[in-house]
Amino acid sequence: MDTGPGRSRRVRPAAVTTVAVLALLALTYAVFLPAVWTRTELRGAEPTAATFHDGACLLGRCTVSYPVAGERVTADLPVGTRAPGLAEGDMVRVRAAPGEPERVALASDTGRGTVAALLAVPVGATLIALLAGAVHMLRERRPEAPVKTA
Repeated sequence: MDTGPGRSRRVRPAAVTTVAVLALLALTYAVFLPAVWTRTELRGAEPTAATFHDGACLLGRCTVSYPVAGERVTADLPVGTRAPGLAEGDMVRVRAAPGEPERVALASDTGRGTVAALLAVPVGATLIALLAGAVHMLRERRPEAPVKTA
């Protein structure tokens, strides 16, 4: 089967790269959009005092514990939580979803600036991917054959 001049039947590196970039973009959106949604939903909730438990906060691996209806609840903070200077046992203010005490965010982390910063990551990644794709296409464009005149 002839695929045309200069075309190979093998998978081109550009196709593999495109699939990998799209998978990474999908993962980025899958991680950051729920974090943005959580912070937006919790923006109007009442702040309450909680005890901070150390961890890798940017990866969503730090927790807080606080009293709810006489019981102690431990909840994970969302991905992208900024907790500079906080150490194990520090008191922090959190906002919890009404009826869902396991969904919390730091009160200082529910502002519009934080939401904008979290949205900037996937949007920026998308723009970079589109720019890289456009540059690749411009570099790979084959010059047109000169027109032969009789």
